[in-house]
Amino acid sequence: MPKSKEQFEQIRNERKDTILRSALNLFVLKGYDAVNLDEVTKDAHCSHGLLYHYYKSKEELYQGVIEQIVYPSCKTMVECINFDQKAKFVIHDLLDTVLKVLKSPNDEKVKELYLLLNIHLQKSLKVVKKNEQGHTFIYSTIEDLINRGKLEGDFNDYSSAELSISILSLIKGIAFNRIHIGYKKFVCPHSEVIMEMLLR
Repeated sequence: MPKSKEQFEQIRNERKDTILRSALNLFVLKGYDAVNLDEVTKDAHCSHGLLYHYYKSKEELYQGVIEQIVYPSCKTMVECINFDQKAKFVIHDLLDTVLKVLKSPNDEKVKELYLLLNIHLQKSLKVVKKNEQGHTFIYSTIEDLINRGKLEGDFNDYSSAELSISILSLIKGIAFNRIHIGYKKFVCPHSEVIMEMLLR
């Protein structure tokens, strides 16, 4: 029995998702520059022709991973956070959300988060959205929250840039450990440990 239009569309979407998931895994484990498309096709069990049917270059594939997997996943992750509350509570909720992902057995979600946290390293790619100061939106969001927390009298007087870099570096290091140590051996700190860097 011939396949319907809907069945063909489902097969197409499944193949595309397999390619994106393979690319996500390789970009996380090896970094953008070290990945070549031969590795992606081998991992995804697809031909070069099929990959190039969906993505014309490695940059386009990376952009697909970010826009079709990473951004939607992370948007869902933080949509329950109330950004109108005091900054110290927003950052605490963000940390709790991130650490909850890292403590979970869901390796895919951990990799999605890790790629988002390291997106600033891909300096030559158009997909990396930056503000006028050259910062990615993650860095800018944290720095804005820290500045707000200072005005609210809750955060210490260290430079907002230093605090932002310190917090993001710490989270990235924790995420790196989770990926390379694995779920069973991973020990995750409490959000209060990180908050101590900020609070007066």
